[in-house]
Formats: sequence, structure tokens, C-alpha cells
Amino acid sequence: MTEPAPVTLCIVNYNGLRHLERTLPAICALAHEFAEIVLVDNASTDGSVAFVEARFPAVRIVRLDRNDGPGAARNAGLAAARTDLVLFVDNDVAPEPGCAAKLAAALEAHPEAAVAAPRILYAHDPEIVQYDGADNHYLGLMILHHQDMPRSRAGTEVRVVDGVVSAAFLVARSRLAGERFDPSFFIYVEDHDFGLRLRLLGVEILSVPEALCLHGDGSDGLSVRALGKYPSRRAYLLIRNRWLLLLKNYAGRSLLVLSPALLVFELAQLSIAAKKGWLREWWAALRWLLAHRREVLAERRRIQAKRKVSDREILRGGAVPFRAELTTSGVERLALRLFNGFAIAYWRVAAGLL
Repeated sequence: MTEPAPVTLCIVNYNGLRHLERTLPAICALAHEFAEIVLVDNASTDGSVAFVEARFPAVRIVRLDRNDGPGAARNAGLAAARTDLVLFVDNDVAPEPGCAAKLAAALEAHPEAAVAAPRILYAHDPEIVQYDGADNHYLGLMILHHQDMPRSRAGTEVRVVDGVVSAAFLVARSRLAGERFDPSFFIYVEDHDFGLRLRLLGVEILSVPEALCLHGDGSDGLSVRALGKYPSRRAYLLIRNRWLLLLKNYAGRSLLVLSPALLVFELAQLSIAAKKGWLREWWAALRWLLAHRREVLAERRRIQAKRKVSDREILRGGAVPFRAELTTSGVERLALRLFNGFAIAYWRVAAGLL
């Protein structure tokens, strides 16, 4: 039997001391499974780096001068890693024993794949799947597989999926066709964008459900699970970054064919923004796109020139994957049901025109 390929574990951190106090002991207990453990720090100010230096001196620290978001940190991790295989985890994620080896074996068995992702379980309830793979909804959203499903009901077969979700995933640098994370997103949707660009190039993404990770309560100040509410900063980033994803990655024909559904979605989103008090965030998102239009169009030209796969092959229809926190009243839930009916019906017509 051949030895498994060496893997670098790369932790992305920004002010995650409270998470690292829990996850780093679990990670370092598995140090024998990795060629090295690297922490890429986004200019934290909470003592994270000092904690790691004092308690876990074997962890190599890559310090960044400023916080340009997790995508920029992952790019730095890709540049710093000493192995081709790099397992990225957020600072609130702890891999279970054998996770890296199972992911690496899946990539070895699928030479067309560049990314293998584990099944993500809730740290507070490991019998519930948070997700284990994703698809691309045609409205520019991500459809999570087996979301909030009991682990006993979810299958265990390795599957080819169409999306990357960034809490934890293994990449083979040599198979990425030169693609990296786009720091323009800062945080949120940057993983969706990365996976979509890989799929446009014909690169496969794998879900490996027998590889397991436990996920904590998310980014401080932005996570709905941690805050118990939907923060306005998150709304701004998600509105802006979804527009950025669509403008960069969708073919011109797709934008034209899907424009009626996209317009209805935008009107619904604007209504939600008005009701939730997020009109300032909506306007800030639009202003950002207009101010950066030249860079966005240049990146669009680059992506469209390289693409090998049609949108039809990697976009999906179905109900709109809205978070429950955005529909809190009976009227909002009724509106979502009506919109879901429209979105499903529209895809049945539009899919054949892409």
C-alpha cells in the first residue's frame, strides 16, 4: 500500500482566540496526520498569535499585515504551504481523526477533481449535518446538501458536487488551473465564487461524507448562530457579493435569459432591505460595484475567456435557499412560497435556453 500524500493543515484566523482555545488542542492532537500545521493570521488584535506562540509552538504562523478577509488568507496559505495538498479550516472547525486521509484518498481516486470537502457537523450536536456539499442556484445563491439533516439519514458515498463551502476543504494546488480566491469579496460568497470558477473550467469538486469536521458558531460579529440575529454588515456583504458573483461568472446569454427572474429577485431583495432597515446597505453595495466596475469587467473578461463548461451544466433550479431568519412573519413566508413557485416554474423554461 502506498503512503498517503502529505497534507498541510492551514487554519485561517482573525480575532478567533475564543475558538482557537477549543479547536487547536483537538487539531494538534492529530498533528501526526499532517506534514505541518500553519495558522494564517489576518492581523488579529485579540491575542490570538501570542496564544498560539505560547501554547502551540509547533504551529507555523504566517502573519498578514492587514485583514483582507478569509479569501486573501487562503491565498497566503496556498503560497506558504510546503505540500501540494492543503486542508483549510476556519478557526472554529476541528477535523475528526482520519479526515485528511479520507479527503486525500478521494482526490487520488478522482484525478479531475481539485477540491474535496468533508461533511460538516454542528459542534454542539454532531448527529446533525450542517452541510456536505453544495450546488449553484441559478439566482446566484448556494444550495447546501443535507442541510440540518440527521447524520443517520444522509448517505456516505463520495459525490461530485458543484460548489465549495469554505468552513473546511482540501485542495490540490497543482490542479487549480491557476485559480485563487478573489479578495474583492472580503467575506461571504468568496467560496461560492471560487467553486463556480473551478467548475467553469471543468475542474471537479468532491463531497466526502465519511470525512468529518465539527463546526462551531461562526465569525464573530457576523454569524447569525452566534448573534441570534441577522446583522446589517452581513446583509451588505451578501447583497454586494452576490451581484459580484453574477457579473463575473455568468455568460452574457445566461444573464439575458435569466434577467426576468433576476429582476424579480432584486425587487424582492430591495423590499426585504427596506423592511429590515437595510436600504443604506443596499445602496452601499450598489455604489461599491459602480466604483469598481472596471476591475469587475476585467475579471469577467478573464473568466469568460478561460471557461470550458456552460452555465447550463452547473446551474440548478428549485426553491430559493433563503435563510429562515429573513422570513419572520406570515406575510413574508407567504411571499416566499409565491416566489418559490415562480422561481421553479421559470427555471423549467429558462434551463433549455442557456
